Amino acid sequence: MVQRWVLDEIIDPFGAKVVVDRAPDGTIREARFDLAGLPRVDALLTGHPVAEVPSLVERLCGVCPAAHHLAGIRALESLSGGVALPTAADLSRRLLHHASAIATHAVRAVTTSRDDAVTLRRFAKEVTVAVGSPGHFPVTAVPGGVAVPVDAEARDRCLTLVPAALAAAVRIAERTLPVPGPVDAFTGADVALIDEKGRPDLFGTRLRAVAADGRVVIDAAVAAEWDRLVAESVPGDPAPRPYLLALGPEHGRYRVGPVAQLRIGGLGTPQAAALQADWSRRGGHAAAARTVVTVHSVEAIAALLARPELLDRRVRIDPPDRTGPGVGIGWVDGPRGLLVHRYQVAADGRVSSATVLTPTAQNEYWLAQLLRRAIDTGHDPGHPAGESGRGQTGPIVELEDAIREADPCLPCSSAPVGAMGLVVEETVPDAPYDPPDQVPDPSGGQ
Repeated sequence: MVQRWVLDEIIDPFGAKVVVDRAPDGTIREARFDLAGLPRVDALLTGHPVAEVPSLVERLCGVCPAAHHLAGIRALESLSGGVALPTAADLSRRLLHHASAIATHAVRAVTTSRDDAVTLRRFAKEVTVAVGSPGHFPVTAVPGGVAVPVDAEARDRCLTLVPAALAAAVRIAERTLPVPGPVDAFTGADVALIDEKGRPDLFGTRLRAVAADGRVVIDAAVAAEWDRLVAESVPGDPAPRPYLLALGPEHGRYRVGPVAQLRIGGLGTPQAAALQADWSRRGGHAAAARTVVTVHSVEAIAALLARPELLDRRVRIDPPDRTGPGVGIGWVDGPRGLLVHRYQVAADGRVSSATVLTPTAQNEYWLAQLLRRAIDTGHDPGHPAGESGRGQTGPIVELEDAIREADPCLPCSSAPVGAMGLVVEETVPDAPYDPPDQVPDPSGGQ
């Protein structure tokens, strides 16, 4: 029997939808980014033997593949109670992670300086090749370490590219920092990973949460504590609306990503730290935060490449066999923010349930606030829907800017200005709007 597929619909690769909920009197109650078309990938892992998970995780996401690759391997290793990696393996993983951050952020820098963005992309690619991942989907990490050691020739080649990459990253940051961005009026907490000194660490093993008033809500929590730190209001939904248990569902909403990474502590690399201070003085918008983090990642790679242990040939150990029941949790702070993989394993060694909490899902509340602010600023209730199918609310470019600020893990984030294919859908009010009767003017209109 032959199956015939009919492709009769044009899909906009940059398409995005904003849903605006109105009250019966016509006022806007809520604006939100529609995540209904972003299915959760958790089910793709359920039912598979643990041994098959690494190959599945490598291709979970084509937008942030390295982050999923590394978080998934960390989750598997935590099933064995944690693994003390060889130093060379840890350095290689960190190189891959920082290179993936540079590659992601460089795409957004093309409009600032195409040549500098290309320099950064080439540098990031050279580093990922050096650690054994020449293709788009990384294969560097394996349970207990990495697949191959870094050789001296590849290391030296990367080192020669550092000065040009760092200069390019700094130029992009210095050009982006003065550009005005949305005022940071987020009312939730900021969540990011830190190192042993409390500094932001994209590959950290500890988590910090800082409330909007600067109060540290969570400090140096480990991944095994995740179930006591965060809960989902709508478990399993594409928009799960997670919150910090310490603050409760009403006040515990939070954001992740470059802005959060810069707000939870001072960076540990010199040029990025100086730019971070400038970023804070200028209002702290996300586009500039991404450039500061890029500088930090280049500096971090330079330091990692200089470590003599990177060339050690011992890059893998055999982690303890764990085929029985248990829970494994792994995380990384990716280009778009915190990514968490949680695997529940049954007695037969198969994944009985999996939870993959993405930065996009965690940032939904922040993006909703940005969208509402964009609508309140530029709303034109008399603006009709156009032939493009766009809705009746506000200038499209302002809504696009709000989406790019939160940077959901979707192609629309990289769409050219005015080309996001944004659709604004307004919900039908619960009851028709009936304006109050006019009070007669006692003066007779005089």
